[in-house]
Amino acid sequence: MKKKLVAAVLALSSGVAAAQSAEKTGWYAGLDLGYSRLGLSGGDIDGALANQGFAGSTSIDQSDKSYGINGGFRINRNFAAELAWESLGSYAYNSPGATDTINGKLKASAVSLSALGFYPFTRNWSAYGKLGLARTSTDLRAGSSTGASAVSNASGSGTGLLLGAGLAYDFDGGYYVKGGWDRYDHVGDASTGKGSIDLYQIGVGMHF
Repeated sequence: MKKKLVAAVLALSSGVAAAQSAEKTGWYAGLDLGYSRLGLSGGDIDGALANQGFAGSTSIDQSDKSYGINGGFRINRNFAAELAWESLGSYAYNSPGATDTINGKLKASAVSLSALGFYPFTRNWSAYGKLGLARTSTDLRAGSSTGASAVSNASGSGTGLLLGAGLAYDFDGGYYVKGGWDRYDHVGDASTGKGSIDLYQIGVGMHF
């Protein structure tokens, strides 16, 4: 009986050791690619153009590709800190008015610092949540189709919350893949239009 108990304890100990050895800690870096969904409407662009004296009714694209890079430090299997840069998309718009039409693009990007919490439910699979702050930069490119309206490009920036969630898979060789959602809740200002942007991305990376 004692031999069986000792064997069970040793087996359990070896299993815990194996699980711990699979934990990825230390520095990591990765790339993200996916698409974005714009939380601004044509009315938001109307307000930005109205600040320059143009009255129109804007239609704007609501999705685009997104991509970015990130790097961080995995404290243990459950927590990490991450710094990232993301392109939040480029959205073409068209704003016809009474005597002219304004065309252009809204472009946005972000730099963020986040804390990540991981919930490992197998040796390799984890669910994660993300909470951080993002500094966003937004450009509103504007051009008159007739030259009759004196509009110009505008830019804005802001700091807001970044929220995210997803799934990650750690390979034994030090590589990982992930898929998730991020929301940037403060993009733009009154001069460009203001709203949120959601990213849906897959990512690849490696632990160092």
